[in-house]
Amino acid sequence: MHEDPGKMYDLKRLQTRIRPLQLCHAPVITSTSDWARQEVESGRLPAPALMLADSQSAGRGRGTNTWWSASGNIAATFVMSQNPHLEFGRVPLLAGLAVRRALVRLTACQEIGLKWPNDLVLGHRKTAGLLCERLQRVDLIGVGINVNAGSQEAPAELRERITSLRELSGAVWDLTDVAGEVSQDLQRVLSVESENAAREMLDEYTRHHWPTGKNIELVDTDRTSRLLGRCLGIDLQGRLLVKTKQGIHALLTGSMVSVHDQGDAPRDVLLPAESTSM
Repeated sequence: MHEDPGKMYDLKRLQTRIRPLQLCHAPVITSTSDWARQEVESGRLPAPALMLADSQSAGRGRGTNTWWSASGNIAATFVMSQNPHLEFGRVPLLAGLAVRRALVRLTACQEIGLKWPNDLVLGHRKTAGLLCERLQRVDLIGVGINVNAGSQEAPAELRERITSLRELSGAVWDLTDVAGEVSQDLQRVLSVESENAAREMLDEYTRHHWPTGKNIELVDTDRTSRLLGRCLGIDLQGRLLVKTKQGIHALLTGSMVSVHDQGDAPRDVLLPAESTSM
C-alpha cells in the first residue's frame, strides 16, 4: 500500500514485475483497447505486452457501453498470444478469475464475486470489468479496476453501482503493486496447457459466481430481446445456464441487466436468438 493517493506507476519496477511482457505507458489515452488494437494491427507491437494509461478519455466496455476511468484506477489492456488449448469463449471467464485471484490475495476479501461474462462485484456494486477481443494472432484483455477512485468520485449515475478497493479496505493502494499482481495471475491462468486444468478453473469460477441461484434478467448484446429466469451457473464451455418456464437454456452471449434474490418466479420469457436450449 502507499500513502499518496495521487502516486502514479513506478514504471521501472512494474516492468520488472510483469516480465516477459513489454510495458507501454501513456498518461492519457482514449482507450487502451483501441490503442492496443492499432499497435497490433500495424505490426509495431508483438505479444506479450501491457498497454497502460493513467486515465482514459473514452474507455470501452462491451457492446456500446463505456467505462468510467479516473486517475488512481487501473486502465490496461494485456496483449497475449493466443493459447491453442483455450477456446475464446473461455478467455473472458478465466481472465476474470485471474483478476479475482489477485484482488482477493491483495485485500483478503473473499466476498469479491464474479458476474458473467466480464465483471467483478461486491454484491450489486462493480469493482472491475473486462473487455476481451480476439485478433488473428493475439487476445486483447482489457482490464479496468476501481482502485483508489470509487463511488464518491464517480459521475452521479454510477455512484450507487460501483465501489473500489479503497472503499473496501479503507487504505490507499499502490497501483504498481495491483497491476503487477494482476499481470502475474493473468499470465498463469491464460497459459493453461490442458483441458483438465481449464475445467478446474471453470469450476473455481462457478464457485465464486455471484448471480448463481438468483433471479436474473438478461438482454442480448445486439438485440432488444430479453430473458428472465433463475441462474444455475456456468457450464464447461463458459455458457450461462438459466432456468425458465420453458426449460434450461445455455447462453453464449448477453448482458445481465438485473439480479434479484430468490423470491419472484420467472416471468414470461423471450429467448435471445443466439442462445441454445439444452
